[in-house]
Amino acid sequence: MQPEGEAAQKKYDREDEAYFSYYSMLTHQAQMLQDSVRTSAYQMSIMQHANPFFMNKIVMDVGAGNGILSLFAIQAGARLVYAVEASNVAENLRHLVRAAREEDEEGVTDNQDDINEKNGSSEYGANAWIRHKLAVVHSRVEDLTPSKLVECTPANADVDEFVRVDTIVSECLGVLLVHERMCETFLEARDRFLRPDGAMFPRVGILCFSLLNDPRMWQEVRARGEWWNTDNFYGVDLTPFVKAARAEAYASPVVGCFSPTHIIGTTPDGANADSAVCRYMIDFSTISQNELREFHVPLGFDCVDEAVVVHGLGAWFDLNFLQSDEHALGSDSISTYMTTSPFAPPTHWAQVRLYFPEPLALNAGQKVFGTLHFCVNASRSYDITADVYVPYDDDAGPEKALYRRRAFWKLDKQTYSWETL
Repeated sequence: MQPEGEAAQKKYDREDEAYFSYYSMLTHQAQMLQDSVRTSAYQMSIMQHANPFFMNKIVMDVGAGNGILSLFAIQAGARLVYAVEASNVAENLRHLVRAAREEDEEGVTDNQDDINEKNGSSEYGANAWIRHKLAVVHSRVEDLTPSKLVECTPANADVDEFVRVDTIVSECLGVLLVHERMCETFLEARDRFLRPDGAMFPRVGILCFSLLNDPRMWQEVRARGEWWNTDNFYGVDLTPFVKAARAEAYASPVVGCFSPTHIIGTTPDGANADSAVCRYMIDFSTISQNELREFHVPLGFDCVDEAVVVHGLGAWFDLNFLQSDEHALGSDSISTYMTTSPFAPPTHWAQVRLYFPEPLALNAGQKVFGTLHFCVNASRSYDITADVYVPYDDDAGPEKALYRRRAFWKLDKQTYSWETL
């Protein structure tokens, strides 16, 4: 009989294989590059922070993919960037490096002034400005060793045998930030390869939650389970499936952009969002991997100004690139912050809707409290358990709730629906 640990590892490897196969496709890489909110936010934050976090620094790009963040880091003055990528798109990135080096074999000068002068010219090959500065490392971070980094380092780069980097950049983000569990890899790279005073880009991820009034989509989700509630489908009784079908329908988050008009307690332009949105901060520079694998998000909403029905929760995430000791530098918010909010231009991450099996009817002035429990699962994602309640009075806890709702969602079992905004 196969040992349990070995079986679990093989399953995890199979999940990895499917995951990395998806991201090896240039079609999917193009989709991410074409997300102008994402790409511009990273480009502006890196360039805004060129000094002191990139200029003449050694940088690691975790989950480099097509290498765009590595290239931004070089544009910001990095002397060496390790582009670490587990999928086979790393081979395409190596083509980029080889194209920049092709003219070396024909005796073209390595003088940086000459390269800068001819930047972009075919005389020196494509992207000649990256020559000897970009090291492509085809490996999972979890399998990476200092000797592997040294092996991949350009011959003229000055690094010691115990490679430590000054800055780590990563677009390690899935739906609702944590889906796909690449944030753990970001932390793994931090723990093993970042200098003690090094920088993380992004430094903070922020989970955001709102109360949602969305009767049309809730009815659509309900119908997926109720379809099975028939005792004569071509002469077959399908009702034995009903309980499982209902549970599956409500446990499946709906991913897609939705109108901010569904958010309770605010206006389409985001007015009063402070009371209508609950936020949970994940500081990538300090949080441990264990703390990321299981955590609780407290909820507290005091934004109900009229009678309304709550069908579930709306969810999205923000990013903050501002470093912990940087507040006095006067960086503008445009170059240090990114949001996937329904109040902002859409991104390829969109937003998430988490529906309750039973809606919650509220009167004006009633408050909503609760907790979301996030716990990793074996499908590179999270299970989310909700315990939400309306207190009998301000001092009452969940045990003396006026109304209480419990719900469960599997973040990996996503369905999709985009609204025309």
